[in-house]
Amino acid sequence: MESLEKMELTNIKCISENHFISGQIEIDDIEGLANFGIKLIVNNRPDDEELNQISSKLLKDKAKSLGIKFIDIPFASGTLNKQKIIDFSDLIKNNNEKSLYFCRSGARSSIIWGLASVIYLGKNLEECMMNINNSGYDASMLPNMVDYFKNN
Repeated sequence: MESLEKMELTNIKCISENHFISGQIEIDDIEGLANFGIKLIVNNRPDDEELNQISSKLLKDKAKSLGIKFIDIPFASGTLNKQKIIDFSDLIKNNNEKSLYFCRSGARSSIIWGLASVIYLGKNLEECMMNINNSGYDASMLPNMVDYFKNN
């Protein structure tokens, strides 16, 4: 397996065993991800969020050609809903294979991972917050978001 040395540009962070978060990935990153053992990529970024952003379809085609499952669960700030969290939790529920979740910076992906883990997978809130914070993202909004999505 290739190390993540080649992947420095995407800032891949381990958020839990076999679960990784990153900012935007590029076509050239996918072969390195495959060599690293990634079997699932989840895109949490909508297409056309910024100029010259690579399309999800191009990334998906490359991933599929290398035997990686690629799923889109995109959301922009303020558009996250309960169904997207459920869909995300269904993907990670019994998945022990190496997986990468990405968006523009990784922040959205860390939050949906935390919400899915706490609300639908029974993980401890404080532990998930620690994992998010240790990955370099800010988990301070997670408790309020957990309360919101549990009650709405």
